[in-house]
Amino acid sequence: MIRLESPRLLFRDHELRDLEAYCQIESDPVYRSPQRVHPRTELERRFREAVLKPKDLGLFATIFKADGCYIGRCGLYPFRNERGEVQPNEAFLAFYLARSYWGRGLATEAGQAWVAYGFETLAIRRIEAGINAANVASLRVIEKLGFRWIRSGGDDGTRWHDFELWNPKAGLIP
Repeated sequence: MIRLESPRLLFRDHELRDLEAYCQIESDPVYRSPQRVHPRTELERRFREAVLKPKDLGLFATIFKADGCYIGRCGLYPFRNERGEVQPNEAFLAFYLARSYWGRGLATEAGQAWVAYGFETLAIRRIEAGINAANVASLRVIEKLGFRWIRSGGDDGTRWHDFELWNPKAGLIP
């Protein structure tokens, strides 16, 4: 089922036919950096038990329209506070795209589509995004989307920054 569409991308539920492309993407050490690549059996298990499950809000299969290829996962998923509780009317934005599709503006396009969907269709009031501090390209995407920095953390090997974007129609914005 198609959930959302942008000029060059389709976002749909994951299907079993996405498994091979998913495993190839997740097995790329540059894509995974600074995290480690997981064994194929673990990737297949995670795909079948978590990724493949239908969801109302989450990361959806991302298809590049020009070639019909599965190129990753993008979307909004429920935002949880430090106690793990889902925060109503808040979401977390994420985009994970295959390295061969980097540098084409696709993450920005995906982010724009999901932010608009979250604010206009779902009436979400605030969206957060967490970025690896070493991922300059993703930091630029978040900047282009208008997010503002709210906190940083981690250690020397895995520094991260969190950003937020408030729905301008939501009323009070800090």
